[in-house]
Amino acid sequence: MRLPSPRSSFVALALALALLAAPAPALAAPPKADPPPALRLAIQRATLDNGLRVVMNVDHASNAVALAVTYDVGARDEAPGEGGFVRLFEHLLFGATKHLAAGEFESLVAARGGFVTAKSTVDRAAYSMIVPENELALGLWLEAQRMRGVDLQQAAIDADGKALAIVDHVPYGKTVVRLRALAFEGCPAYAHGTSGADLARADLAAVRAFHAAHFGPNTAVLGISGDFDPDMAMSLVHRHFDDIARIQAKPFAEPAVPEQTAERREVVEDALARATALSYGFVMPKLGTREHDALRFAQVILGDGEGSRLVARLVRADALAMEARAEVDARFGRGPGLFRVEVRLAQNAAVPEVEKRVDAALKELADAPPTEAETIRARKRLEAAFVLGLASNRNRAVELGKHELWNGDARAIGRELERLATVTPSDVQKAAVQYLTTKRRTVIETRPKPASAGNVAAVAEGSR
Repeated sequence: MRLPSPRSSFVALALALALLAAPAPALAAPPKADPPPALRLAIQRATLDNGLRVVMNVDHASNAVALAVTYDVGARDEAPGEGGFVRLFEHLLFGATKHLAAGEFESLVAARGGFVTAKSTVDRAAYSMIVPENELALGLWLEAQRMRGVDLQQAAIDADGKALAIVDHVPYGKTVVRLRALAFEGCPAYAHGTSGADLARADLAAVRAFHAAHFGPNTAVLGISGDFDPDMAMSLVHRHFDDIARIQAKPFAEPAVPEQTAERREVVEDALARATALSYGFVMPKLGTREHDALRFAQVILGDGEGSRLVARLVRADALAMEARAEVDARFGRGPGLFRVEVRLAQNAAVPEVEKRVDAALKELADAPPTEAETIRARKRLEAAFVLGLASNRNRAVELGKHELWNGDARAIGRELERLATVTPSDVQKAAVQYLTTKRRTVIETRPKPASAGNVAAVAEGSR
């Protein structure tokens, strides 16, 4: 397998490492934040008559080109009985088409030293590939073939659905499902995530109808990044995509999330869990809002790395937890997301004591703004993660597609660094006061339980 040249990735990597490795400010002087790194991406945009949006980023330092087709469809679009359909299409869209046999899409790419990936979330489905720069024509032809339509058959749906319906067969998988379901209670679009709850009984007619409603040129963005000639690329795009018909698609309408006014709790027993765990979920504002950015700082300060408060206290100082982390999933969705705190308890730790420590950490952030040093550390980690996320041509093609889809203009990608540079300690405290409260949280306690013979058999089957 031939990977892209490291030259363009090295520039981004060096910048990210510089952000992380910058020396800590001297104690004798107040810490000062460095200016945000400049993002310079040459971006060209076009829209075909059938609605397909094209975003291009030329990088001649690479020796490869990445293609990413991002569709405006996600788990939010799955009706009752369709749970897991978007994940199912991660597999089905590599199937047979009018001019391709089953499996030929991947084999043609692999034979030329490339590779393919697919990833879906609650708000998008992205299909990407990397090929040598001289195989751009092949890549565009392949993407056009599957956009024209794939041969959906019940046998493939059954086989792929069985492989994907494994949410109960991974450690803490039930917890992930239940946390989202409880946190987004009253908002079906975001309550079920991408779990494959209904894949074991997926019906061919329903799968075909879902495909017809959501996968078309006017619901897609084609991202191209790497070493290529943009004029030649657009000529190929017109040749292969111009005559693909639009579909009848509903415009995106952000689902309403009812306000949570009281804590929600549940206990989950998990035969695959090896330790008791506490999982907290707080519904948070969508990407692009000031509150969202401030909560990302709170996530780093609370539970991202050795220097974070929960890791320093629960794991290192008090040995009450084997692992503690905070995460934000709203970066991967178009609407509201979840701010999560996850703690895996040490063997002899008591749940009430750990809860008390987590509560104290959340209250501390609401009672007083973080220190300037904590804020600078958070900003550097967020900036480094952002830059590293754009280091590869593939990631760049996917991210440009996401921003074109969600913001209407891929050039909005540069605003993220600008927004992060303006977040203050006061912003972080205000966000904690507003969103990280007891009445707005959902808590799942996961308890290990002995695995039954049936569970063991199911796990073995799901892992094949």
